[in-house]
Amino acid sequence: MMNFQLRHNLLIATFIIVIIATMWLLMKGLSYSFGILQQKEIPVATQSEVLDKEVAYVEKIVNFSLQEFNAQQELTHFVKAKYFYNFKNLPTLLIDPTVTTFDKQGGEDFTLSSKRAHYLDSGELKFMGKVDVSSSDGMTHKINTQELLIDTNTDDLTSKKEVTYLGESAKIIAQGMRMKTKLNKMKLVGDTTIYQNSGQKVLTKDLFVDQSNNQKHYYSDHKTTYLSTQNKIYAQGIDMNMQTDITQLLGAVKILQDSGSIIDSKDLILDQTKGAEVYRTEQKIHYQSSVADIRAKSMYYDAARQKIKFSGGVVGRYD
Repeated sequence: MMNFQLRHNLLIATFIIVIIATMWLLMKGLSYSFGILQQKEIPVATQSEVLDKEVAYVEKIVNFSLQEFNAQQELTHFVKAKYFYNFKNLPTLLIDPTVTTFDKQGGEDFTLSSKRAHYLDSGELKFMGKVDVSSSDGMTHKINTQELLIDTNTDDLTSKKEVTYLGESAKIIAQGMRMKTKLNKMKLVGDTTIYQNSGQKVLTKDLFVDQSNNQKHYYSDHKTTYLSTQNKIYAQGIDMNMQTDITQLLGAVKILQDSGSIIDSKDLILDQTKGAEVYRTEQKIHYQSSVADIRAKSMYYDAARQKIKFSGGVVGRYD
């Protein structure tokens, strides 16, 4: 009788263990399946969908457009955007905005486009992120900054944040910018670094970018350092013609070569046409190395080939 009772208890215990084990395996399977589903890519919501769900707006307009006129009833701005959001306590938001400015004759002057912009109470438009600026004469400016303000009275552009300007064959980083769009002239404010596509780097300050009259002229009257793979050049200013690839390093110039040699002169012309790197000047030269001290009236220095030609009244002393 006791053996029968023991067997009966063991069977019940075994049955309970089997049920528990089965439930545990089932729960593990469901957990694994749920984890796989979670790992699947979740579709990214558009800016408009995020705003619709997370921000309470007072008004939303799809394919927004607005014309602005001055006191003389002349068209000054045409603003359009994919989405327009009006908030109670926040600046009006435009998604994918494009702003076109007009001249006195009613012709298109400049077009600015970005991913986002705010209408401020001051009447200014604040663009955010990458901003493309195109003028009616075909000149373009590509600007990337945290915020860029357009004064709707003057159409001037201003940023007090770090600016990346994609120029002709160079990327330029500055601490801010001011641009008079009607003159097509820009000032990149503060410490400025020019990264040339050919690998050289220029350090200067308060660089002007002048694209009026179809020119591409960059210049600064502040102390400038030019860095290449084999030379470091100090000058008192810089004047760059981005159309001809000719740069002038202004004032007193000092060239420090990797070898330790030093060349002192003035108003050095840097010729980068067709990928070359040639330094030349018609000013007096003083060359100093560990074995030579040479003075001359002009110089032609092919930096790529490391060959220097001194001309005019050459006087040298060799140790």
